[in-house]
Amino acid sequence: MEYLFLVVCLTAAVMDLIWRRIANIWLWSWFLTGLLLAGLGEIPILGTEVSHTASFLFRGMENVILLPSEKISEYAWQIYGALGYLARSLTVFILLHPLWNLRMIGAGDVKLCSIMAGVMGLQAFAGCILFSLFFGSVLSMFYMVFTQSFLKRMTYFLAWFRQCISCNRWIPYRKGKDMEGTIPFAPALLASYVMWYFF
Repeated sequence: MEYLFLVVCLTAAVMDLIWRRIANIWLWSWFLTGLLLAGLGEIPILGTEVSHTASFLFRGMENVILLPSEKISEYAWQIYGALGYLARSLTVFILLHPLWNLRMIGAGDVKLCSIMAGVMGLQAFAGCILFSLFFGSVLSMFYMVFTQSFLKRMTYFLAWFRQCISCNRWIPYRKGKDMEGTIPFAPALLASYVMWYFF
């Protein structure tokens, strides 16, 4: 499953680099595929980050989840798997949605992050997103140095920050589809996923 999702992240990164957007049909198809795989038990209830020991301990709670005298049915276990996947995906979507509202991250990136959390689990995704922000910062720095736009971008950021303070509310960082000075974020997500996958 991890290898398959590596291909998903790689394709999303290529789309983001070429078209500066990730196709919704690609994201939705893999979100539903992940949901199906979680329901079939291919993705553990707590995500792929869970060790065999943790998975075994969690399965040990099956008599507590239902009636004490009953063992959990395979059908119910599949439902729990699908619900766990949905819960993780929805949690990350809700947490990252404000960044999309401020135009600091693309809608496709938010959806890709949601799918990643559904597959990986929240703990592994938290580490993954931190590495992504680091890689994204490095890429942004190289981009600004290469295009000699560092002072321009810093001036824009400070002006935006002052405007937020003067308005006493957060306002969108970019207007409309203005992509000037931005870098695609999906490659940074891919790099962090590769680190998680191999290390």
